[in-house]
Amino acid sequence: MDELLDLVNERDEVIGEVWKSEANSNPKLIHREIAILIQDKKNRLLLQQRSKNKMIQPGYWAVSCAGHVGKGENPEAAAYRELREELGIETELKFKNKILDRPHNETKFYYCYNGEYNNENFILQKEEVEKAKFFSKKEYLELEKNEKVTEKSIEWIREYWGIK
Repeated sequence: MDELLDLVNERDEVIGEVWKSEANSNPKLIHREIAILIQDKKNRLLLQQRSKNKMIQPGYWAVSCAGHVGKGENPEAAAYRELREELGIETELKFKNKILDRPHNETKFYYCYNGEYNNENFILQKEEVEKAKFFSKKEYLELEKNEKVTEKSIEWIREYWGIK
């Protein structure tokens, strides 16, 4: 499903609007996305396996939750919205940082958040999420060896656990 996003410049100032489909395929069109890492009381990280029906990296494991910031939407509001939509949970999120990322086909500002799991049952959005599971550091390293994990997720998860 296409959606309208804010078009921003390299200072993250809104300069217009752009369709998600265009922003995701043209590195000259900068937009905003959010990424969330949720941990539990055992210091495990919640990861989601992307739906096998997704156009980009279907079936790959990724951060707890991620998504686009809609036109006129605040990144923090988008983070809470995406968390509810994809996983059906609510928890307090803490802003970690903002990163300008330039993968081969797009340019985006990632607003990154961390949160703690509050034992709510998951209600997965099947169009987006195949499954969600908590991983210890050791379990994650096994996952990374044996499964497909999105490149950016590997970077963030390794940074979170201090893995070189």
